[in-house]
Amino acid sequence: MTKKDLTIDLAALALHWKVLISGFVIILGAGYLAAALNAALAVGISAEAIADHYGDKSLSQEEQAMMEQQGFVEEEFSLDDEEEVSNGGASMGHLAMGTDMAAHDMGEMAMEGHETGGAVDDSLPPQILVQLAHIHLLGFSLLLLGMGGLFCLTRVSPGMKTLLVGTLALSFLGDIAGLNLTRFVSPDFAWLTMIGGTLIGICLAIMILRVLWELWLMRPVR
Repeated sequence: MTKKDLTIDLAALALHWKVLISGFVIILGAGYLAAALNAALAVGISAEAIADHYGDKSLSQEEQAMMEQQGFVEEEFSLDDEEEVSNGGASMGHLAMGTDMAAHDMGEMAMEGHETGGAVDDSLPPQILVQLAHIHLLGFSLLLLGMGGLFCLTRVSPGMKTLLVGTLALSFLGDIAGLNLTRFVSPDFAWLTMIGGTLIGICLAIMILRVLWELWLMRPVR
């Protein structure tokens, strides 16, 4: 007994079914594009931007010791040649005096920021990452079932269906796993999120185009 692949002739569906399915896949695709644009505007589209946003930015042991001793962490201060020219060729004496005054003011601001939980450590807390994973994984599961299910009903070969559906599922997991690994293990895992998000877009695009092709451009099977 052989197993038969469950397929539905999308080209032979009634017009109302074609409109319903077409509307679903088009809105789904537009929704993912909007989500990708939101991520690009809020975080960035490079691995460095993802690592900077989701990475661990807590103080090192040396920085914590310095914070306990003097209330702030010293940072290197430098002026390039262009800034010196734009300042009208200010003398080094005036620059040094201004730097000392700025360092004093910034020291007070850094100490105040540390006491109030300011910009000293703006790492995303674990609770926020759990919330992010919770919301996205639930949505991803519905996307996988809806779009993957429609794609599995097409005339595409079973091997290609398995490949794309499996890739989409792993990409969803890799997207969220990359964020958590970036935060708790190493910023280098930001590439996992970039690869996952890219593969999600590619898989969804192929599935959506194939479903629309069979709905409107292919002839029904006799």
